[in-house]
Parts: sequence; C-alpha cells; structure tokens
Amino acid sequence: RAKHSSMMVLYHLHNPSEPAFTCTCNICQSEIPQGKGFRCDVCPDFDVCLACKSKPDFQHAHPLQPHSSVALQAVQPTGDKAVDAEREARHKQLQRTMELLVHASSCTDRNCPSSNCLKVKALFNHGLNCKIKFSNGCQLCRRMWALLQIHAKGCRATNCPVPRCKELKEFRRRSQQQSEDRRRAAYAAMARQQKALQHGGIANGQAPS
Repeated sequence: RAKHSSMMVLYHLHNPSEPAFTCTCNICQSEIPQGKGFRCDVCPDFDVCLACKSKPDFQHAHPLQPHSSVALQAVQPTGDKAVDAEREARHKQLQRTMELLVHASSCTDRNCPSSNCLKVKALFNHGLNCKIKFSNGCQLCRRMWALLQIHAKGCRATNCPVPRCKELKEFRRRSQQQSEDRRRAAYAAMARQQKALQHGGIANGQAPS
C-alpha cells in the first residue's frame, strides 16, 4: 500500500488537474473514477465501485449513497437546482477531505483501514522532501498548502495535530490585524483631511458645512 501511495503522489505531481484524493474500493482495492462509486454514510471511509456493488453476492449492513457526480447525473437537475446540488457536493467533499486531513495527521497505524490515510501521509512526506517547493511552482505542494490553509481557516482546536496549523492561524491573525490597522490609519487620515478642509474654509470666511 505504501508503494501504491508513492505512485499516486507521482501521478498527481504530473497531473495537477486531477483530484488530490480519489476513492478506493474497499472490496477490490481499485481506484474509483470520480463520481462512479458509492459511499456509506455510517461506516468511516467505506466506498465501493459500481462493479463490486453490482455483484449478486455483494452485501453491506448500511444503505449506500452514490458519489456526487452519479447522484447529479441520476436526477439531472437544471438551472439553480444544478448549481445548488454541485455546491452541496463540493461542500461535502471538502468536509470529508478536512476530516481526513485531521485523521491522517494523528494516525500512527501503518495498516489504517482508511483507504486515503496513507495518501495524505505520503503528501505530507512529499512536502517535507520536495526539492521544488510551492514557491518554485510544485503543483502538489501548492495543493497541499491550499488544503492546510482551508483547514487552518476553520480550525478552532488549541492543540491541532495538522502540520503548520498553528503557524497558519497565527499568520492569518497577524494579516487580519495588519489589515485592520491599515483601515484605521486610512480612516484617521481621511478624518484629518476633512478637519483640515473645514479649518481652511473657516479661515477663508466660509461657514462650516
């Protein structure tokens, strides 16, 4: 599984437009194309491909929900409903990714049952050892930093296990403080300018507005 995760990191490094984390079928262990599988909302990280689900002997204890793209194609929504459905699908996918990020950051099980846990760990390892880095255009590092920033933006944990979460939250706090300081400085400068104009008008014999 570790070799497979390393291969997936290389794949996404050369194919930056593909999704960072694809689902893996828990039955046959094959990669599930985006929107072509089913997920259990009860079991943690349980996905099954269409081929395995279609087998006569397939059984699962809980109902399975089609992946977002399959669900969208099935109901064929139009107009605003299509936009809302797509937005909801993206939100759910992002939420699962953030949960996976937290899980992988604290998981020490080499045989973790989560099919994507090792992929996230491999992504972290890539970030530590990458010679190109985000600043020089590494698309995989860019994707990792985007995920870390999204996580840090919504994280409220004091001792979060996600790498760089504390630093990113502090950076965000300083950036917001600097933005607020600039806003106040601009407002103070505008107030001084208006006051100076008023005093100039009075000195010229004009009534203050």
